[in-house]
Amino acid sequence: METLLTVFSKCLPCFPDLSTPYVSINNAKYKIIRLLGEGGFSYVYLVSHKSNNNSQYALKKIRCPFGSDDETFKNAMKEIKNYHRFSNSKTPYIIQSIDETIINENDGSKTIYILLPYFENSLQDIITYNVLNDLTMDEDEILKIFIGVCRGLQAMHKFKRTGRTHSTTNDDEEEDLLLPAASDDEDGVSASNGTELQELTPFAHRDIKPANVMLSAEGLPVLVDLGSCSKANFSIKNRQQALTLTDFAQEHCTLPYRAPELLDVATNTEITEKTDIWSLGCLLYACCFGFSPFEKLEIEQGANLNLAISQGNYSIPQNNKGYSDELISLIKDCLVLDSLKRPSVDELLDKALELTRRQ
Repeated sequence: METLLTVFSKCLPCFPDLSTPYVSINNAKYKIIRLLGEGGFSYVYLVSHKSNNNSQYALKKIRCPFGSDDETFKNAMKEIKNYHRFSNSKTPYIIQSIDETIINENDGSKTIYILLPYFENSLQDIITYNVLNDLTMDEDEILKIFIGVCRGLQAMHKFKRTGRTHSTTNDDEEEDLLLPAASDDEDGVSASNGTELQELTPFAHRDIKPANVMLSAEGLPVLVDLGSCSKANFSIKNRQQALTLTDFAQEHCTLPYRAPELLDVATNTEITEKTDIWSLGCLLYACCFGFSPFEKLEIEQGANLNLAISQGNYSIPQNNKGYSDELISLIKDCLVLDSLKRPSVDELLDKALELTRRQ
């Protein structure tokens, strides 16, 4: 018969001293309650803090076997930067970390802990529940979620970095997904020596999907999982750059929501924040009909996902469940193969707000 400790240890991998299932982050002690999820070298736990009315948080633990030289470590550091990057925008629609710490292990590896707000439900949870129970979301609720996600993306797509003109660093190169960092002139920045300024540096989330939209206690949608978030604009000038970005997309951008230009990145092309607009259209479709448009085609017709996405091959169900033509039009606006012809997040937000005023 299994002991309680044995059962508990199966729920809490990588915490060797399970007689006291606690972890300390910068002298604050958190009790481990249960495992929420895992993937690769990372685990996410539900934790509580006794001195703060037993408030619950999500604790992300990332193992980096090769220390600072580990690709996992570099990605984790980029993720932490992203949690802090948009704090100045004061938007409630993008998750921000509460605390983090890096532990140097005796074997040379590193362990990173990131303390995050805990949300009980994701948009995917709601969509799945509706599908299983043959229910549909009300249009006004869909619009509320869509508008919130747009506001979160707006903060990313219109991000302004404050700094000095000659401050290009290795950090910038990491944010550029290991592509050559743009020079100051290419970014359109004045080259006056040492001048502090605000520079428009658009970022893209790159993995917009229902599972990455959590719902706060107030019912607001919150964009989470910022590990894929990076500078939005890339000029792909050679095959190596194309392969690098293609590999990144395969690892970080969920296929049914991935923009067609990221499937097999071409040389001599521009990649922009419009990749998020395509994913936003897939998310809106999923809110209405239960699946991304290309998942639905795969389920119903056995379509090849890559081929369907690359051709923009999807359809609106004949039974549109009573959703307005204007809402369906928002989906169609996003799912345009030519990224240059997709609307900006500002334009989508204006249309969605106008639609709410009509109701």
